[in-house]
Amino acid sequence: MNRLLRAAHIERLVPNIEAIGPGPLFETFGTRFLARLLDIPLVQRGVSVRGNPIGRTVDATALNDSTVAEFSTEKGYFAGDKPRNDLAHITYRHPSAKQIYLVSSQVAPAGSIDAFVEANRSQGRSVHVLDARRIAEEIVDRLMVSDDAIDDLSEFIPALATVRDEHALDLRAPRPGSRHIQRLDVDAAIAEALRRSPCIAISGMGGVGKSEAAAAYVETHRSEYVQTIWLDGVQIERIEDLSAAAIRRAGDALNVVGLLNSRRCLLVIDDARVNLEPAQLSKMCGQGSHIILTRRVASNSYSLPLLTENESKSLLEADGVDPCPRPIFEKVLATAGGHPLSLALINAAVANGTIWDDIAIDCEEIGKFTDGDIRIYERILGRLRPNLEGELAVFAWADQPICDTGFLRYAIKPVGVRNLQANALTAVDRASVVRLHEIVFAALRSGIWCSEARAAELEDDLELYIASLSRGDAHDLQTVAATHRRTLEARITAGDRRPAYLYALIFAWDAADANVPSLPDPTDLARAIRDASGPARDMQLLLVIETVEALFRYEREIKGSTEAKLKYRDRLSVFDILEDTPGLNSRQRAEIIHHRGKLHRAIGDGAQAAKLFERVLESEVPLSEAKLQLVRLYSKEPNLNVKRAQQLTDELVASIAAGGEGLSSSVTLGLIEALHWAREDWSDNVFEANYDLFMAHVSRGLLAGIPQAYETLASIVRNWAWTNPSRLKMLSGLIDTASAHDIREDRGRGAYAEIQQKLAKTTGEAADKHLNLALQGFEALKRPSAYQRRNHAETLLELGRFLEADTILRKIVDPESRPFVAFSLSKANLGLGNLKEALAFADEAVAAAEGRNARFKPSFLEQRAAVRSEVDRSALDGHNGGIKSQ
Repeated sequence: MNRLLRAAHIERLVPNIEAIGPGPLFETFGTRFLARLLDIPLVQRGVSVRGNPIGRTVDATALNDSTVAEFSTEKGYFAGDKPRNDLAHITYRHPSAKQIYLVSSQVAPAGSIDAFVEANRSQGRSVHVLDARRIAEEIVDRLMVSDDAIDDLSEFIPALATVRDEHALDLRAPRPGSRHIQRLDVDAAIAEALRRSPCIAISGMGGVGKSEAAAAYVETHRSEYVQTIWLDGVQIERIEDLSAAAIRRAGDALNVVGLLNSRRCLLVIDDARVNLEPAQLSKMCGQGSHIILTRRVASNSYSLPLLTENESKSLLEADGVDPCPRPIFEKVLATAGGHPLSLALINAAVANGTIWDDIAIDCEEIGKFTDGDIRIYERILGRLRPNLEGELAVFAWADQPICDTGFLRYAIKPVGVRNLQANALTAVDRASVVRLHEIVFAALRSGIWCSEARAAELEDDLELYIASLSRGDAHDLQTVAATHRRTLEARITAGDRRPAYLYALIFAWDAADANVPSLPDPTDLARAIRDASGPARDMQLLLVIETVEALFRYEREIKGSTEAKLKYRDRLSVFDILEDTPGLNSRQRAEIIHHRGKLHRAIGDGAQAAKLFERVLESEVPLSEAKLQLVRLYSKEPNLNVKRAQQLTDELVASIAAGGEGLSSSVTLGLIEALHWAREDWSDNVFEANYDLFMAHVSRGLLAGIPQAYETLASIVRNWAWTNPSRLKMLSGLIDTASAHDIREDRGRGAYAEIQQKLAKTTGEAADKHLNLALQGFEALKRPSAYQRRNHAETLLELGRFLEADTILRKIVDPESRPFVAFSLSKANLGLGNLKEALAFADEAVAAAEGRNARFKPSFLEQRAAVRSEVDRSALDGHNGGIKSQ
């Protein structure tokens, strides 16, 4: 690993390790960490199944007691007698132990660990002391290559998944292939261009070696950067995509702009779109960061030259093929003109048995090479056809030069992928796709490479591959769906309405981008399942539910919540049909009833929703999710049923306290949030009585980077901000090491930003820090809601940035939040000195403080009084209420 990147990773992990707590949580982390590090099973003995500490035991032991460990989160661990006492405790309890580990979440003073180990040497026994820094070093140096280990430990250190992804990005830039010809003049030209500007473009026709040149530059200059990143241009439609989480790994999004600003990065955008301008991208580069674009368009770029004669000969004779006779070489050079892809293809043909004399005949037949003339590639692909027809048929069938790597390996097996690469047909690209050189794909399209029979096989393969992912990693499903979106849409348009195709397309579309005319009618789908002979397939059931949800998300995004709910109500009949479907198992039936109940709750029919959720609890599979939905319903009017809400809450709390077997973290966090939304004495009492248990789950969710955990904490913060602001300081440490860019999804980022915003009101000198962190969270949102935009504006108001706040507020169109928007607009215009507008907005807010908004009237009246006071003062001073400069 790059030395600078290693140091950056370690420095980032240390404070996250220090923050792990309370003690039982660190013991769980430490046991998993040591088990992974030592590659031996360890038994955690210091914590009960309920998460409580167990006295008079050693925290963790190997099965044969030869390896034992104690863990501690005690402050000042290395300054007192705790290490010595822990060692004595271990030797007393396990005198035969050979390997002893003392693990602390704190950072040891320089030299103290070595001194302690030296002072406690004993024959036949080894003592190892690990502080937060050494833990971080071991993770980075030894565990980073193991996705399983990182996935396991990321539950406690959410930043670890991001560090792993950034490390993977550093390895992502492709290494030059075996046929690569070192071009020192090209390397020097790129370096000189980057000295003049942080962002440059390398241009040239397809196959000239733009990607290879960029990859070679990354390889040669890797040590000059902390981070190297390689992106496919198809991922970046516009400059804003770089700050909108354009790259993903293991489901986590990473902000490229943040990396460019915070460390010395080299970013390559391969096959970049024309609208990406180097001048604009240069503004995103921090000190020492550079961006290289590769593209065909030659405007304002470094045009990559063709190979020299010596370089062409080296490429033509690469990989040990017989030397090309001089007369034939001259003919090849006159035809190919130093074009790297042409020469590589000729080399591949010779390596596969074509004699040089035949190559000369081919050159005579096509004549002099010209830009855009692909006949030589057709001839060479023809010679490769006997060996590669099956592999190339996949790209001809998909009608695109890229293919999802997982699907390609499924369709042609790994050996087929290797064959494509070995014959110089693939271009450098990200690991998730295999890409043909564009000129090769152009040649492929000129002939018939995929028979109808082969096309039918591939269509079946794609269906089976998607089905295999439907219950697995959603990231894999999203990748294949996005990569083959055009292929899938073409099949749907042609009338092939396989459930797997439709299901994958739903994952490929954003809410507002869904191609609604292509979506099937969920009622027709449900009827098809009901009327089919034999048991219904799970994929079909998933498709019905996902179609209903996709249509609701689209309509809510495009037409608003009210219209979406009306449409949602119209689709209730879908669940009538599903419930009549024969052959369903008990879980499927319970899930259908449960989703129907969620639909009724979404459209405001709480009474019917409650009946459906109660039916689920009476079924053979009483889903805990249904209990949570009932707690939410019964906690408030008009479905208030305090006794039943308390009963179900007690049952859920008992399950959580017993270890939560069969209980998802989503239900646990949802219950905590529901208790705060209830805002009743009984719900407050339940929360207070189980505070340690609940906060341990919230803390664990925050450490794992679960967006819902931030939403849950936001509900607590929001409640305390009104009822008990002094308690907010208790929560500030929970997110001290978090970053908005480390959180997946807008809802988690928005909650994080709101938490920071509320904390700013109670932390005195640290208020600006929390406000700026809140601002970072709001600015990281991709599709902010009206509520999030209003909180964004409130944060700007707290920072005195009135004009920016005013701009955001005036763009919010949401009748339900209009009183609060008017209230904030009054504050913004008061700050700007627009007294007439400030008073008008204050009057509007006060007038709207009725019904459920009545409790906010005192705040609105206070704002109006402040405006009137300023109006009176301005009149005395002779001001006219014009705009003041900020």
